[in-house]
Amino acid sequence: VLIMMYNSANQSTCAQYDLPSTIKQENNEDFIIIWLTGCHGKKINNFMTTCFDLISIINNLKLFDNVDECIDYLTSLPLNIHTFLVLSSHQFILPLIHEISQIRYIYIFNVKDANDENNYLEYVKFQKIFNDNQLLIDKISEDVQLFSKQLSTSMTFFSNTDESIKEKSLKNLSKESQYFMYMHLFIEILLQHSKSNEAKSDLLHECRHRFNDNKNQLKVIDEFEQQYTSDKAIRWYTRDCFLYRLLNKALRYQDFDTIYKLRYIVNELCQQLKDLYSAQSTELKKIETVYRGQLISKNELYILQQTKGGLVSMNSFFSTTLDKTVALDFIMGAVEGEIVPVLFEININIINSISTPYANIEKYSYIEHEQEILFFMDCTFRIDSVEKCMENNQIYLVKLTISNQHEEENGLKTLTDHIRMEIQRETHELAALGRLMMTMGHYDKAIQYYKLLITKLSSHDPYIGSLYTNISIVYQNQGNYAAASHYLMKALSIQLKSLPEQYMDVAKTYSNIGSLYINQGNYAESLNYYEKALNIQLKCLPENHPDFAQIYVNIGSTHQSQGDYVKALSYYEKALNIESKSFPENHPCIAATYTNIALLHQNKGNYTEALHYYEKILDIQLKSLPENHTDIALTYNNMGEVSKNLGKHSEALNYCEKALNIQLKSSSKNCPGVGGAYNNFAIVHQSHGNYVEALNYSEKALNIQLECLPENHPDLAKTFNTIGQVYQSQGNYVESLNYLRKALSIQLKSLSENHPDIAGTYNNIAAVHRSQGNNTEALDYYEKALSIELKRLCEKHPDVAKIYRNIGSVHQSQGNYAEALNYYVKALETQFKFLPEDHPDIEKMYRNIVSIYLSQGDYAEALNYCTKILNIQLKSLSENHPNIARTYGTIAAVHQSQGNYTEALNYFEKTLNIRLKLLLETLPDIARTYITIGEVHQNEDSYGEALSYCEKILQIQLNSLPENHPNIAKTYNNIGFVCKRQGNYAKAMNYYVKTLEIQLKSLPENDPEIVRTYWNIGNLYSCHGNKAKVLEEWQTALSIASKSLPSNHPWVVGLLQKIAPVQEQEVGEVEMKVDESATPSEANNEKADHERRMKRKKDEEEQRTKRTKNEQ
Repeated sequence: VLIMMYNSANQSTCAQYDLPSTIKQENNEDFIIIWLTGCHGKKINNFMTTCFDLISIINNLKLFDNVDECIDYLTSLPLNIHTFLVLSSHQFILPLIHEISQIRYIYIFNVKDANDENNYLEYVKFQKIFNDNQLLIDKISEDVQLFSKQLSTSMTFFSNTDESIKEKSLKNLSKESQYFMYMHLFIEILLQHSKSNEAKSDLLHECRHRFNDNKNQLKVIDEFEQQYTSDKAIRWYTRDCFLYRLLNKALRYQDFDTIYKLRYIVNELCQQLKDLYSAQSTELKKIETVYRGQLISKNELYILQQTKGGLVSMNSFFSTTLDKTVALDFIMGAVEGEIVPVLFEININIINSISTPYANIEKYSYIEHEQEILFFMDCTFRIDSVEKCMENNQIYLVKLTISNQHEEENGLKTLTDHIRMEIQRETHELAALGRLMMTMGHYDKAIQYYKLLITKLSSHDPYIGSLYTNISIVYQNQGNYAAASHYLMKALSIQLKSLPEQYMDVAKTYSNIGSLYINQGNYAESLNYYEKALNIQLKCLPENHPDFAQIYVNIGSTHQSQGDYVKALSYYEKALNIESKSFPENHPCIAATYTNIALLHQNKGNYTEALHYYEKILDIQLKSLPENHTDIALTYNNMGEVSKNLGKHSEALNYCEKALNIQLKSSSKNCPGVGGAYNNFAIVHQSHGNYVEALNYSEKALNIQLECLPENHPDLAKTFNTIGQVYQSQGNYVESLNYLRKALSIQLKSLSENHPDIAGTYNNIAAVHRSQGNNTEALDYYEKALSIELKRLCEKHPDVAKIYRNIGSVHQSQGNYAEALNYYVKALETQFKFLPEDHPDIEKMYRNIVSIYLSQGDYAEALNYCTKILNIQLKSLSENHPNIARTYGTIAAVHQSQGNYTEALNYFEKTLNIRLKLLLETLPDIARTYITIGEVHQNEDSYGEALSYCEKILQIQLNSLPENHPNIAKTYNNIGFVCKRQGNYAKAMNYYVKTLEIQLKSLPENDPEIVRTYWNIGNLYSCHGNKAKVLEEWQTALSIASKSLPSNHPWVVGLLQKIAPVQEQEVGEVEMKVDESATPSEANNEKADHERRMKRKKDEEEQRTKRTKNEQ
């Protein structure tokens, strides 16, 4: 939100009619004065003088002379910016604006006559109507002081919703309680190191910078510099000036940067309160109740009501009074709206002392008549009740009791103590702050504090090496591996010169270098550096030191990347054993180890087990990390990936959306994280066939990455890969190859030559070539991918198995079934070494083997593997998953080929039941099912249904795909087939011709798919007895097949058998349909086909006879 501040230096040059141009952008306070005026001409000088006086009260002033612009600006302000509105013209807008929730006070200035005043009293109190400049200024000053006291103190709530622990209210913490922990630790750091002259200089510099155009406040800052003493800390804090407003706002919004710059006064206030708390101990014990009048939001009131019996912590200095009337004066007249008036009645008469200091500051405050009791920040109270006030039902009475319980029973206490211990290892305040910011996921702030400390140290200080290491860790967390590598090498250079090699700082640097090598895919070097780090640790640390856990996790991660899951899991278990002894159970490091185990299960295809671990991880992270920490986003992303693999599309999108929202809110503004989140969205949409949405999200990712990443960053290659794969799915192979080649170009420049991502891109390029029928090119790229994977992995690795499978599929499409089966068996043997027998990748391999056996006519073996596929799917997928429907369809087709028509119909009906439930998502599959049922039934109605669905598919494709997309050709072919079965030969010929036209434009000239179409056109001519045209079409088909397929391919053999006798005997019809689930099988022998038809008719006749007998 743009909040503007008047620039006093430009008074003489202000534009008469463009009042907003006299304002300078700034946002130092929660308040703003907006003045709607018609002041022009001679009155402008007096008007500008008044403006300068108002700026001394509130540093933000916005002037308007246009009603619409003023209202637009007012309504655009967030609710936490409180507006003091002055109207010296356009008073007629009062009925329009008086309910705008951002407006706190309205003043009328320069009313022409007394009668006008009565017109405004409905909306403006009489005491806020002025004709005198000074009276207006004095009243606004008074109201600002009053409202600044009313402003809500930031609160953290600790809820108690578990019925089993009513007596222990701090076991279940709300999601805000982590912020309480981190702010508490932040203040602790500041209180240890903030009494130096440097801290005071930082405060003065920050305040002068914030109020550099406010002469009145600059005078007060000079006064503070010259006259401040430690015994006047409370007096200065309670004075309504620069200090009070800046500090309170920073504490309310947890603005760590500003709090750090004001650390001097925070420390001074704490010390004076401690001194007074000790000196007034006898007097304070006599006080039973204190009060505070405050305005809070409706949401805060609701939480207070829901947290009855729980605890609330005040996150800033908490001002109260002994006089209930004084507290009520602060909120009297406030009308309930978005902001609610509340009277806190607080019982502080407790037996035990509390650790948070408080004191009666009446003699020390700038305002002496308020009988003020001031509490230091983090003071905690139990919520006893929340109800309407008896004296005034517009005010809520909230009764609290002071409590120490958050320290005694806080569910985060163990974690807080552990993080405190980690921070205390740092010898410098800024290093401690950097460590805390890194833990919170505030990576930019962590780097800021580390770099600031480096400027304060001698260039020869060996500690700089450790700081460089920490900076490199932050950059790694942000995905900026180039910067991480740069700082690691600087760290190692310094450490090797200034420290013994067997030193723990060197070990940490070695470990981080190992992590960099993992990201580059260089696993051998990664293990080398991890071993170096481990050797140093073994000599320097006790056996169960926490640092061992981290190195064990890293070594395990390397073995996992190499596919050695057994060894990886053994290292993770070693790490967990140490962490369980060293860390509290909700420590983020334990969540990180669980993440590696979850990824291991995910890679093995144990998606249910992986999801179980991710739920444990998320539970820890939500309790121990800020809710917008990027580690939580990573967990949501992983859960989305698992859900996608389980076929749970909506859940996958939900998790991706949560991850994206966190990345967008992340305080680090991590561009790679946001871009990566958009890319993950694209991948989920692509997997579900939502290609338009997939392209939309991947382009969003690309736009962000191009803006914030170097041109050869690996994340760009990932997004290019996603876009390329989406275009491939759409059949736009030219664009697909264009983006995949961009990805490959980046990877070859930025990654090691044997990086797995390069192998992945080779694999994707090969897949596109295969889709185009360029089998030679496809094999070449698959071989390149295989070469990389065999260098970095053992031969029996799942990733190697996938490439074997892909190579096998190319051979299969060429009709080299024996070679294809050989590669499929190699892939399957590899998978059995590392994957459970029900892994989805093994299911896919079974499916490929089924297609080979179908092509060879070995139906018994095909059925055997189909049964294995179905068993896997029924264990891992939902009962209506489309893959199960596909398997039922394949089993049905096998039974049909064997003449088992009853079994075939049974499985086709199972297929149809599932696909009807997934109607919108699976229209093509439903159409193919109806076609096949029609073939079994020879039933006109079934072909009619098939034609209806084919036409629906065609309409969808024509609206969403390029006009010459191969999938449209397949649909035309299917419609042609149905029309032929219905005896509509002219219409069938029309669709076959359309099929051929697209294929000749979109496929290589010798693509096998074209062979299929010429064959089908020849079959149609045979129905008319046109032997000359039959011979012409089949000879064309044979010419293409001879160039693209081996001589023993069933199509080549079948064509030769039909063409030779075509002039001597009646042409036999062999119909070929599109079957996307497997490559085309050998055409049926005429005699076998005839026998099956006769057997089917005989079976149907017998069934009709049986039904007739039963009816009789």
